[in-house]
Amino acid sequence: MDSKKPLFIQIRDMYEHLIDIGALHPGDELPSVRAVGLEYNANPNTVQRAFSLMVEDGYLESIPKKGFYVKDRNQTTDYKKAYLKDTLQDLLDKGYTKQEIIKELGGDDDD
Repeated sequence: MDSKKPLFIQIRDMYEHLIDIGALHPGDELPSVRAVGLEYNANPNTVQRAFSLMVEDGYLESIPKKGFYVKDRNQTTDYKKAYLKDTLQDLLDKGYTKQEIIKELGGDDDD
């Protein structure tokens, strides 16, 4: 794990990556908050925070007294639009210009 980032962000990023690459599928149950905490020597509140962010991001759904499950993120157009908007904003925040993004996507710059 990257010690420069807060642990809850590292945990979130790791599980989001596992979902993005298809290692975890819609409907899969994540390990318990307690189990992840033990694995990464993290306070359960830290893991809970990471998983809660993933719920907000549309990666997981929380079922009370059951656990966290991978959500089918392709089921809504709204999610796709929000994800794309967030991704593009991240690129802009990292210093890319709109023209650079369009060029890399192979599109025209008519804006």
